[in-house]
This record gives sequence, structure tokens and C-alpha cells, in this order.
Amino acid sequence: MRFPRRRMIRQRVGQRSRVQPSLRIALLLVLGFAALWLGGCFGVQLAIVVDTSPQEEVSIADSGEPVRPYPTPTPKVHREDISPTSATPKTPTPIPTPTPAPRVPASSPPDRIVAPSINLDAPVVTVGWYLKEDGGRWFSEWETASYAAGYHKGSALPGQKGNTVISGHHNIEGRVFERLKDLELGDPVILYADGRPYRYRVVDKFVVKEKGASPEQRRQNALWIAPTRDERLTLVTCWPDDGNDYRLIVIAKPVSE
Repeated sequence: MRFPRRRMIRQRVGQRSRVQPSLRIALLLVLGFAALWLGGCFGVQLAIVVDTSPQEEVSIADSGEPVRPYPTPTPKVHREDISPTSATPKTPTPIPTPTPAPRVPASSPPDRIVAPSINLDAPVVTVGWYLKEDGGRWFSEWETASYAAGYHKGSALPGQKGNTVISGHHNIEGRVFERLKDLELGDPVILYADGRPYRYRVVDKFVVKEKGASPEQRRQNALWIAPTRDERLTLVTCWPDDGNDYRLIVIAKPVSE
């Protein structure tokens, strides 16, 4: 009676061994379909890879459980992450420099002079010259305006090429040019003619001896008020404060409008 029972047990064990492989395959198929369905629903791409090649098993020191050595995943690198993001620098557009407006030549003599740095604001009148004898020699000497600055008749009009000459007293008859000695290089001087301003800037200031000077020296001094090829303004007065043995000469050049 014992032999038939053992045979039945062996048959049941054989049936279990034949069923288990089919269950495993079915389970893998179910899991595969489930993974595909989940991937389609949630937009996740899943892949099931069955590796049948033999791989060496290594053990983790702390757990002692065998694991398979998998390769280190390669990070994804997008081209836009490594391509240069800075754009090619643009060449700056040059800002055009405004062209100075041409000076309109005056058609009449100046009638006003202004020098803000020395609080000068005086009328200008036209003056001429006269002949004067000195030691048997005759010289032409310019008149000087009273209570006004004097524009030398025949000198250049403002805005024209040439030498615009203006003189004035410094210690008598209004003392119009009393503070002319205080002008500094770079100070502005403005002439008004035809209702239009003509701007200048001081470029030179010096003193020359007049009284007791030799005829040659006086002729050299006269060249400072003579016609010139460039446009300039020449201001003349006496010096020092308590005398008139010297001439103070201030030269200014035009400033572009």
C-alpha cells in the first residue's frame, strides 16, 4: 500500500514542476502588457529586457546579497547645452558729431561787448585815428571812446576773416576796460552785431612797452592791431592801473556756434 502513495506524490511533484515555467512566462507577459499600458497612459517609455547571457555575480559588502553589475548610465547631453549661447557682439553704431553752424559775417560794426568773467558789459562805438608828431616823426594814433569801448574803423567785422580791434580806457572816462587785466586764458568774450552774438575765447594776454619805446618797437607793437589772415578779436588798453606807459593786449579766437 505504501508504493502506490509514493507514486502519487511523485506524480504531483512532477505536475508542479511542469506548471511553474508556464506560470512564470504568463506572469512576465502580464507584467509586460501592464507596463506598456502604463507607459501609454502616463507618457512614460518603459522597456523590459530579458538578458539571457551569463553575468558574473558580485556581492555587496554590507548586505551580502548578490547583485548584477550594471554599466554606469551615460548622462544625456543636449546640443543646446554645450553650444555657445552668447551672440556675436554687435559693432556699436557711431554717433555722428554735429557739424558746427557756420558763422554768419556781420554787415555792420559791433555795438556791444560782454565778458562775463570780469563783469564787463559795455556799448561799442566806432572810432578813427589821427596823426601825431613825436620827436620829428609822425605817427598815426587811434582815438579812444569815452564811456564805451571803441571799434577801430576799418578793422574786420565780427564773423569775417581778419582782425577785429576794440580799445578802451582803463582808468578814466568810464574805465570800461578797467578789469581787462583780469581776463584769463579760456575766458569767453562776446561781441554783438546785427543783433547776433559772436563768441570768442581768450588765447593770449601780454604787455608791450609804448611810452619811450624806440620807433622800431612801436612799429612792432602796431602789428598787433594790423589786419590778419585769420579771424580774431584783439582788445587793447593801457597799463598799469596808475599809468599808460604800456599797452595791455588780449587776443581771442572765435568759438564755433
